[in-house]
Amino acid sequence: MKLSELKPCAACGGSLPPIWYVLRVSHAMLKPQATNSTMGLMQMFGGNLALAEAMSPEPDCVMVMGDEEPSLMTELFICQECFLAKPVELALIVEKANDDKEAANGND
Repeated sequence: MKLSELKPCAACGGSLPPIWYVLRVSHAMLKPQATNSTMGLMQMFGGNLALAEAMSPEPDCVMVMGDEEPSLMTELFICQECFLAKPVELALIVEKANDDKEAANGND
Protein backbone atom coordinates (compact mmCIF):
# COMPACT_ATOMS: atom_id res chain seq x y z
CA MET A 1 0.00 0.00 0.00
CA LYS A 2 1.27 3.43 -0.90
CA LEU A 3 1.24 6.42 1.43
CA SER A 4 -1.08 8.20 -0.99
CA GLU A 5 -3.72 5.48 -0.39
CA LEU A 6 -3.97 6.19 3.34
CA LYS A 7 -7.16 7.70 4.71
CA PRO A 8 -7.96 9.22 8.11
CA CYS A 9 -9.38 7.11 10.93
CA ALA A 10 -12.86 5.97 9.90
CA ALA A 11 -14.15 6.33 13.47
CA CYS A 12 -12.84 9.72 14.64
CA GLY A 13 -11.59 11.25 11.38
CA GLY A 14 -8.16 11.95 12.89
CA SER A 15 -4.77 11.14 11.44
CA LEU A 16 -3.44 7.63 11.78
CA PRO A 17 -0.61 6.79 14.18
CA PRO A 18 2.31 4.64 12.95
CA ILE A 19 0.31 1.50 13.84
CA TRP A 20 -3.45 1.16 13.18
CA TYR A 21 -6.10 -1.41 12.34
CA VAL A 22 -7.37 -2.29 8.89
CA LEU A 23 -10.84 -3.79 8.80
CA ARG A 24 -12.11 -5.33 5.59
CA VAL A 25 -15.87 -5.82 5.50
CA SER A 26 -17.71 -7.84 2.89
CA HIS A 27 -20.84 -9.92 2.43
CA ALA A 28 -20.56 -13.69 2.26
CA MET A 29 -23.01 -16.28 1.04
CA LEU A 30 -23.38 -20.00 0.59
CA LYS A 31 -23.12 -21.39 -2.92
CA PRO A 32 -26.39 -23.35 -3.21
CA GLN A 33 -25.26 -26.18 -5.49
CA ALA A 34 -21.93 -26.72 -3.72
CA THR A 35 -23.64 -26.67 -0.32
CA ASN A 36 -26.32 -29.14 -1.42
CA SER A 37 -23.79 -31.60 -2.84
CA THR A 38 -21.58 -31.43 0.25
CA MET A 39 -24.51 -31.74 2.66
CA GLY A 40 -25.90 -34.67 0.63
CA LEU A 41 -22.57 -36.46 0.89
CA MET A 42 -22.47 -35.67 4.60
CA GLN A 43 -25.83 -37.45 5.03
CA MET A 44 -24.56 -40.45 3.08
CA PHE A 45 -21.42 -40.58 5.25
CA GLY A 46 -23.39 -40.55 8.51
CA GLY A 47 -22.80 -36.88 9.38
CA ASN A 48 -19.05 -36.88 8.70
CA LEU A 49 -18.48 -33.38 7.29
CA ALA A 50 -14.71 -33.82 6.87
CA LEU A 51 -15.21 -36.88 4.67
CA ALA A 52 -18.01 -35.16 2.72
CA GLU A 53 -15.75 -32.16 2.02
CA ALA A 54 -12.93 -34.46 0.92
CA MET A 55 -15.23 -36.29 -1.50
CA SER A 56 -17.28 -33.32 -2.72
CA PRO A 57 -16.77 -32.11 -6.29
CA GLU A 58 -16.89 -28.53 -4.97
CA PRO A 59 -15.95 -28.40 -1.27
CA ASP A 60 -15.73 -24.58 -1.11
CA CYS A 61 -19.33 -23.76 -0.21
CA VAL A 62 -18.86 -20.22 1.07
CA MET A 63 -18.26 -17.30 -1.28
CA VAL A 64 -16.92 -14.03 0.13
CA MET A 65 -18.15 -11.35 -2.24
CA GLY A 66 -15.16 -9.05 -1.72
CA ASP A 67 -12.77 -11.85 -2.64
CA GLU A 68 -14.62 -12.39 -5.92
CA GLU A 69 -15.09 -8.68 -6.71
CA PRO A 70 -12.81 -6.27 -4.79
CA SER A 71 -15.17 -3.33 -5.32
CA LEU A 72 -17.64 -5.11 -3.00
CA MET A 73 -15.15 -4.94 -0.12
CA THR A 74 -15.16 -1.97 2.25
CA GLU A 75 -11.78 -1.21 3.77
CA LEU A 76 -11.61 0.83 6.96
CA PHE A 77 -8.59 2.26 8.74
CA ILE A 78 -9.15 2.72 12.49
CA CYS A 79 -6.62 4.19 14.88
CA GLN A 80 -5.68 2.16 17.94
CA GLU A 81 -7.31 4.59 20.33
CA CYS A 82 -10.72 4.27 18.65
CA PHE A 83 -10.41 0.53 18.16
CA LEU A 84 -9.33 -0.28 21.72
CA ALA A 85 -10.80 2.45 23.91
CA LYS A 86 -14.03 3.62 22.29
CA PRO A 87 -17.18 1.80 21.27
CA VAL A 88 -17.11 1.75 17.47
CA GLU A 89 -20.44 1.85 15.62
CA LEU A 90 -19.22 -0.40 12.81
CA ALA A 91 -22.49 -0.37 10.84
CA LEU A 92 -22.53 3.44 10.72
CA ILE A 93 -18.86 3.62 9.77
CA VAL A 94 -19.30 1.10 6.93
CA GLU A 95 -22.37 2.94 5.65
CA LYS A 96 -20.49 6.26 5.65
CA ALA A 97 -17.48 4.67 3.91
CA ASN A 98 -19.73 3.20 1.21
CA ASP A 99 -21.46 6.58 0.74
CA ASP A 100 -18.05 8.25 0.40
CA LYS A 101 -16.97 5.60 -2.14
CA GLU A 102 -20.13 6.16 -4.21
CA ALA A 103 -19.67 9.94 -4.08
CA ALA A 104 -16.04 9.59 -5.22
CA ASN A 105 -17.20 7.43 -8.15
CA GLY A 106 -19.84 9.98 -9.10
CA ASN A 107 -22.83 7.78 -8.25
CA ASP A 108 -24.72 10.25 -6.06
